[in-house]
Amino acid sequence: MESLAAAGLLIVEGWSEPPGLVPPLVTGQAPSCPPWEGRVEAVLDFDDPRLQERANEDWYRLSVQGGLFSESDRRFLLPGSLVGDGSRQWVCVELQSDWNVMGEGARGLLGSAHCRPEFRMLSLDGSVLVFATTWQHALSTSVLTAPHRSQVLRRFAEWVALGALDEPGALPVSVAARRWLDGC
Repeated sequence: MESLAAAGLLIVEGWSEPPGLVPPLVTGQAPSCPPWEGRVEAVLDFDDPRLQERANEDWYRLSVQGGLFSESDRRFLLPGSLVGDGSRQWVCVELQSDWNVMGEGARGLLGSAHCRPEFRMLSLDGSVLVFATTWQHALSTSVLTAPHRSQVLRRFAEWVALGALDEPGALPVSVAARRWLDGC
């Protein structure tokens, strides 16, 4: 919970996941989605003296413009595994007025270190995916609208739906992948 607070995020209690959202596991392939699938990206070099400030600005701009959340409703989804509930489902969070997703947030649950993000975020209706990743000399923040149209995500989901990643005793991710594919 401290890591969430450092990022400026608060878990929204009482939210229940609607059926048919893209499984968090499948969204891990989002950095492989090409621009012609609708991916819009902002890239910043690690040498940028205003890296944290610009990375936060890029994330917020892409999130609002892409439709992850709005100025009036700043709720969106994070993979449950990131917030420590151990699930393969989504958890609803709300962006607070004081936030630092790319700085302190990336040092905790949203990455590996300060300004080294690794995260995926989904809009409440599943129509927008925002993600960030760390490359060798840069970090990138991307938005992908209509993730259900992405051939990269759909091909990976088809493979997941075969059951190769299901774990004994856990909710089968293959079922969630098939549900998402069938609902697209």
